[in-house]
Amino acid sequence: MAEEAASPTPSVSPGSGADRLVLVVDDEPGVRDLVCRVLRDEGYRTLEAAHGGEALELVEAAGREPVDLVVTDVVMPGMDGRELGRRLAQSWPTLPVLYISAYDVNDIFRRGSPRSSAPFLQKPFPPGDLINSVEQLLQRHSAR
Repeated sequence: MAEEAASPTPSVSPGSGADRLVLVVDDEPGVRDLVCRVLRDEGYRTLEAAHGGEALELVEAAGREPVDLVVTDVVMPGMDGRELGRRLAQSWPTLPVLYISAYDVNDIFRRGSPRSSAPFLQKPFPPGDLINSVEQLLQRHSAR
C-alpha cells in the first residue's frame, strides 16, 4: 500500500482557531513542533520558520491566505524576534506578534523589546497559557 504524501496545509480540527493561520518562529525544532502541535490541536493552521529571514519570506509569500498571528522566539541567531517584529510592523502594521523566550521577561525588556507593551510569554509555558495568549491577541486585533 502506497503512503500518501503529506499535505502542505495541516488539517484543521474544530476549535477556537478555525480559519486562523499562525506562523511559529523558533530556532529550536522541538519548541517549534510543540507550539505548532498545541495550536493545531485547537484548530489553528500553522506555518513554521526556523529563523527571522525564513519567517519574512513566508509572510510575504502568504498572499491570498494571509498570516493572522506570529509567535516568535525573541533570542535567535541571525535576525532575532525583536528585529523580525520591527520588520513585520513596517509592511504589516496590524499583524499581531506574540514573543516567547526562555529568558526572564525583565532581561528581554532591558535588551530592548520591539514595543514596551509587546505581548510576551516566558518559556516553558503550559499549553493553556499559549492558547489563551494567542486568543486574546487575536481578539484584540480583530476588534480594531
